[in-house]
Amino acid sequence: MDEPRTVRSGTARMGVGLVLLGGSASVYLVVCARAVGSAEFAALSTLWTLVYTFGIGAFLPFEQELGRAFAARRARRTGTGPLVGRVALAAGAVLAALLVASVALAPLAVPALFGGGLVHAGVFALSMTVMAAGYVSRGVFAGAGRFGWYSGQLGVEGAVRIVACGLLLGAGVAAPGPYLWLLAAAPLVALAVTLPGLRGAGSPGPPAAWSELSANLGWLLLAGVAAQAVAHAPTVAVQVLSDADGTAGRFLAAFVIVRVPLFLFQGVQAVLLPGLAGALAAGDRALFAVKLRGVLAATSAVAALGVVGAAVAGPLALEIAFGDGFTLGRGHLVVLAAVTGVCMVAQVFQAGLVALGAHRVNALCWTAAFVVFGAACLLPGPALVRVEAALVLSSLTAAVLLLRALRAAAAGERGRVAEPLPEPVPGALPS
Repeated sequence: MDEPRTVRSGTARMGVGLVLLGGSASVYLVVCARAVGSAEFAALSTLWTLVYTFGIGAFLPFEQELGRAFAARRARRTGTGPLVGRVALAAGAVLAALLVASVALAPLAVPALFGGGLVHAGVFALSMTVMAAGYVSRGVFAGAGRFGWYSGQLGVEGAVRIVACGLLLGAGVAAPGPYLWLLAAAPLVALAVTLPGLRGAGSPGPPAAWSELSANLGWLLLAGVAAQAVAHAPTVAVQVLSDADGTAGRFLAAFVIVRVPLFLFQGVQAVLLPGLAGALAAGDRALFAVKLRGVLAATSAVAALGVVGAAVAGPLALEIAFGDGFTLGRGHLVVLAAVTGVCMVAQVFQAGLVALGAHRVNALCWTAAFVVFGAACLLPGPALVRVEAALVLSSLTAAVLLLRALRAAAAGERGRVAEPLPEPVPGALPS
C-alpha cells in the first residue's frame, strides 16, 4: 500500500473520533460549570488539569514511542509482539510510581487544591490507571495502521462523556461527585469497547531489549510531563496564586474556548509520528520532509484562524457557553489563543525530533520551557497577568528551542550515510 495514501486514509478515519472527543471536552466542562457553580468548578477544573497533565505527560510518551517503534518494525518486517510487552510493562511501572506518589502527597495536595475532597483523589487514581492502558492500546493502533480502532476509542470516549453529561444535566444533578467520576468512566468504557481491535496486532518476533526503549522512554517521559506542565500548569498556578474567587475556573473556561485545536492535534500526532518514522526506516528522507512541512503549514493556518476567532468572537462564545460568572476580557482570550497556536507549532517540531530519535534534546527543550514558566510566575503583579506572561514566555521558549534542535537533527540525519535495511521494504504491511 502506498505510504502517503495510508497516512491520508488514517487521517480521514480519525476525523469522527477527534470531533467527538474534542467536542466532549467542551461539553463536559461547560455542563460542569453550569451545574456545580463557579466555586466547585474551580476544584473540578484543577482536577481536570492534573488528570490531563500527568495522564498525557506520563502515558502519551508510551503511545508515541510504541507507535514509532511498532511502525519501524513493521517496515522492516520484524515481529512486534515483544515490543508491545516491553512497553506495557514499562507503562505499568510508571503508573505504580505515580500512584504511590499521589498517595504520599495527598495529605498536602487534597486540602490545598480540592478543599479536602477525597473523591478527587480517587478519581485521579482511577483516571491514571485507565489512561495508562488506553495510551498503550492506541500506540498499537497507530503503529499497526489501525486508525479505525484508534478513532473508535476516541469517539466512544467522547460519546459516552456527552451522553452522560446530558443525562446528569437533565436529571438536575448539581453535586460535583458524578461529574468527577465521569472523568474516569468515559475512557474506561472506550477502552473496554475497543480491546478487540488489539487482536492479532502483535506478531511474534525477536525480543525487544530494554536498550531499544528505556532511554527513549525516559526522555519522552520527561518531555511529556514538562510539555503538559507548560500547557496545563497555568490553571493550577492561578488556583494557588489567586484568592479563592473562582479565577481558576474562569481561566480554564477561557482555555476551553481557545484550545480546541490543540486538543484535537493530539490525534494528528498519532497519524504523523508513525508516518515520519516509517519514512525514515525506509530511507526516504524526502518524504519525511514533505510530511513535516505539510503538517506545519496546516497547523500554522489553523493557529492563525484561532487567534482571529478569539479576537472577534471569543468573549461572546465564552459568555454563551459558560454564562455570566465565567467572563474574561478579550485581551486575555487573544493571548491564550496565540499561545495555543505556538504550542501547536511546537508539537509539530517535537514530532519531527521524536521521529529522528532526538529524544534527549526534545526533553531538554521542554524542561527549559517549564523552568521559564516557573521563574516567570514569581514576577510581581496580579496572578492572572503573571501566569499569562509565564505561559507566553515558556511557549515561545519551547518553540524556538525545538525548531533549532529539529534543524540540527535533520542536518545530522542528511549527513549520515544510511545503513542498509536488514530486508527489502516494499511498503506498509497490511493491518
